[in-house]
Amino acid sequence: MASKTTNSGQTGEQAEPNESQSFPELTVQAEGTADRLRRVNETGKADCLETIEVELAVEHDIDSSDEWRNLVDPEYIKHGRTVEKGTVIDDLLDGLEGHYRWQSSSSYEALDWNLTVTGSATAWRRLFIECTQLRGSDSDRADKAAIRLKQLLATDLADTGAALAALELIDQHDLDRSPDPFIKEVADGTDGE
Repeated sequence: MASKTTNSGQTGEQAEPNESQSFPELTVQAEGTADRLRRVNETGKADCLETIEVELAVEHDIDSSDEWRNLVDPEYIKHGRTVEKGTVIDDLLDGLEGHYRWQSSSSYEALDWNLTVTGSATAWRRLFIECTQLRGSDSDRADKAAIRLKQLLATDLADTGAALAALELIDQHDLDRSPDPFIKEVADGTDGE
């Protein structure tokens, strides 16, 4: 983690930014079916593994920019693949107690799983305006953020908070971007509530 020099002290000490406090509150939510492996040791018989199918719901708070970059492929603008869903699901399962068979058929697929990142509109807006390396004027950065939010919404990775963040950016910076897809996303997201 990079450190930065502060002007507040006369000693010239470097202060480590506490990224976990400053990173927006976003949570990865995954639901699906997994095969849990359990060793069966019966006296006088050979060891074997038993497979038990279980339904799981896993939540994980994203605590840093590094975790965000591990979740969302930073090159998704170039090649269209936003999330390595299979890798994310397997990583979440690795963090659980017990042993689970990998769920991914490839780094991008985990067919029996739903994966969503949830957060408030403020958290989504902060993610792209403050925590990512978007260049340009405030208006340019807001426009790039709206594009990225639209892409995340198109992959069903982001929740309604992302659509609300995009609408706020469009309004606040008077962007030349149609709010219609974001309004539709908010309407679709509130229909189920």
